[in-house]
Formats: sequence, C-alpha cells, structure tokens
Amino acid sequence: MATDTAPHALPIGRQIGYGIGQIAGQVFRDVPSLLLLFFMTTVLGIAPALAGAAIFVPKLVFGVGADMAAGVLSDRWRARVPRRWWLLAGAAGAPLAMILLFHVPEGATLLRVSWVAGVFSLYMLVFGCFSVPYLAIAGELAADSRGRTLLMAWRLVFTAVGVLIGGALAPALVQQFGGGQPGYEGMARVLAIICPLALVIAFFGSGGTAPAPVSARPALSPRAALAVLLRPRFGVLLGANLLQLAGSGMGYAALLYFLSYNMHRADALQLVGAIVLTMCIGIIIAQPLWVWVARRFGKIRGFVAGSLIYSAAYLAWGAAAMAPVPVILGLAFASAVGNSGWAMLGFTMVADISGDDPDHAGLYSAAWIAADKIGFALGGTLLVGLVLSAFGFDSVRAMTGQPQSARALIGVLVAFAVAPPLLNLSGAAVLARWGRER
Repeated sequence: MATDTAPHALPIGRQIGYGIGQIAGQVFRDVPSLLLLFFMTTVLGIAPALAGAAIFVPKLVFGVGADMAAGVLSDRWRARVPRRWWLLAGAAGAPLAMILLFHVPEGATLLRVSWVAGVFSLYMLVFGCFSVPYLAIAGELAADSRGRTLLMAWRLVFTAVGVLIGGALAPALVQQFGGGQPGYEGMARVLAIICPLALVIAFFGSGGTAPAPVSARPALSPRAALAVLLRPRFGVLLGANLLQLAGSGMGYAALLYFLSYNMHRADALQLVGAIVLTMCIGIIIAQPLWVWVARRFGKIRGFVAGSLIYSAAYLAWGAAAMAPVPVILGLAFASAVGNSGWAMLGFTMVADISGDDPDHAGLYSAAWIAADKIGFALGGTLLVGLVLSAFGFDSVRAMTGQPQSARALIGVLVAFAVAPPLLNLSGAAVLARWGRER
C-alpha cells in the first residue's frame, strides 16, 4: 500500500508517523458518538431527546467555532507556527477534556445535563485545536495526488486502530471497571493517556517538511471565506460528505441500542467489541483495494461504490436482526469495507484541493472537520435522540433493565438500519451528479 519508492513518495516512516495521529482524532470522535448518548440515557436516566440536544448544541456552536478559528489561524500563522505544533496544544488539553466528560456529578437532571453540555463544549475546543491542523498537514507532506492517496490510506489504517480503541476497547473498559458510571470514568482515564501519546508521535512523525510558501494576501473576510468554500469542486464534496456523515453517525450511535433491544443481546457491550474489531479488519484490508479503485476508475466512482456497499450492508443488517453472530459480523465487515472507501477517497479529494490551494488549506480542513462533527453529531445524537423519543423509547425502563415497547423497537430499527443507508445514498448521488475530481 505505502511501499511506493518513486521520488514523490514520502518515506514509509513519515507516512506511519503522520497516520498515528488519527488514533487520537478517531477516539475523540467515536467515544462520544458510540457511548455518550447511551451513557446519558441508560446510566444517568436522561430522556433521549434532551440528551441528544445536550451533545449536539456544543458540537454545533463550539465545535464549528473552534474548527473555523483553528483553520483560519493555522493558515495565517503557518509561516511562524508550523501546523504540527498545534498537535502539541491538543495533546495538552486532551486528558482533561476526556476525563471530565464522564465524571458527571450527582444531582438533579438539569445539573447533569448542564455539566455534560459545558464539558463537551471544552471537549470540542480541544478537538478542533488539533484535528483541523492535522488534516491540513497532509497537503504539505505529500506533493501530488498519488502521494496524498497513499497518505490517506495510512490515515485510514490508523482510523481503524482508533475505531478499535473507541469502539471495542472503550466498552470493554467500562465492563472491566465495573459498569455504571464508575466504569465509564475508569474508561475515560485510560483514553486520557492514549490520545495525547498519539498526538505527540504525530508531531514528531510529521516534522521535517517545510510548508508551502505563504503568499502576501490580506486576511479573508467572512464573505470571501464563504466564497472559497462554495467553489463547486469543494462545496459539492462537502455537501455529499455531510449527508453521509449524518447517516453513519446515526448507525454508529444506534448500534448499542440495536444490539441491546432489537437483537436482545444481554452481552451488547462485549458483542460491540467483536463487531468493531471486525470492522477494523475490514477497513485495513480494504485500503489497497480503494487505492487501486481510485487509480483505475477515479475517486468519485470509488466514492459511490463504497457508499453502495455500506448502504446494502446496513439494510441487510436491519432485516437480519435475529441472524447468528457470524452473519452479523459478515455484514459489519462489508459495511466497513464500504465506509472505508468513501471516507478515504473523500479525505483524499480534500487533500488534493488543499494541496492545489495551500493559502486556504486550513480553511478547507476546518470546514471539512466541522462538517464531520456536525454531520456525525446531527445523526448520532440529535436525530437518533429525536427518533427514539418520537417512537417512545423509555429511559427509566432502560435504567432498570426492562424491555422496550414494540413501537420503540421500530424507532431503534429506523435509527440504525433505515435512515443511515438513505442518507448515505443521497450523499453519493449528490457527488456523482455534480462532483468533479480536478
């Protein structure tokens, strides 16, 4: 995958060093998406719609604000402050943000909701501080489209590692530390060590490359920045990605609900680990395939093909809720293969755009990361919370281990296996109809 020895290729050590940073980004993204809503509804006893809003609003306000600020400032200061130094700032703030998020004090519902919303706002500030410059670095490390495709393939490999940590190790740690709120607190303490370590490794791994020369341009006004982001090459890609992320966010956040209630698995926290491990294997194995597809058929066609595979797997999974575990694992593997295709090729196209326009690389990266957070939060917290509440999901029954109503189970099915494919296919259709790679 990354053994290209052509002069334009980065040394494999640099590719790996850069890619390791994605472990922190993926853990910061996936742990709240998979566990926070489930934690608030089944451990803290907060209604799904209220819990979803408490997570979504900080992502929308502080997440987007921090992303845009980090993107603009990393562009403006890159002659004096190389983008990789932002990774160290993220490494310093990550432990505090991760630990506080699940250390929710005892008290009334309003106090607990306010705590989560406030701490999650800090969490989003820290996340934006390192995630936006990290993506922009890719356009500086690799000089051409092929090099960026290889770099993004390595990024997706370590995305799989991050998914494994956030989706398999984290639930296992909750169980290891005794479940309930103490289990989530112990899990957070372990992740508070892993995330900054990954960012420090990426800091050193991405060193030694001089950023592109900075042209003497005035600072962008908000209107000018919006005009840059609305250029068709980027705007269409961003819109397609936003739709797909909303869908994948719903599927990811609803996974534990689907396992627990529709599949009637008392071992949901253990089974989710096997599912996530299978998905990670799919992501890693698929990377050489998608690199070849991009070179042979083009990135947009590969993006659409990945979306079709992903959507078909989720539709089949919803119809096979009572299937044996090996069948479920096979569907999880297929969904990961498809997901890795559209995710990797989407990031590659953004890196191409940033590399061709280095003066706005931070701005493009900020908008892309902001869309990632908005889309994943919109689907994974707000929409899932609203769907579950609309179909009568009962948090009090969930706290006491009682089953949900038949109507509530339909809501879980919609959130997990119906809405995600529809949103994903809509995004693919947008890119296929209006997108262009160059």
